[in-house]
Amino acid sequence: MLMKLPLVAVSPLVDWLRRRAEQKALLKAMDELSDAPDDMLSDIGISRDDITTYAFRSSASRRRG
Repeated sequence: MLMKLPLVAVSPLVDWLRRRAEQKALLKAMDELSDAPDDMLSDIGISRDDITTYAFRSSASRRRG
């Protein structure tokens, strides 16, 4: 039997799932960019240092909150 959950109980779960999906997509894109050749990175205007800096910032913010 399917129970109807109140919206109050479901909304935080939906928000968490959305944030988790966005986080996974960003991590996948960051991994792909870190494997990209330097020429391609310079064409899109990003440096390998920017990718590394973002990786450290995002992992630090995940530990804090």
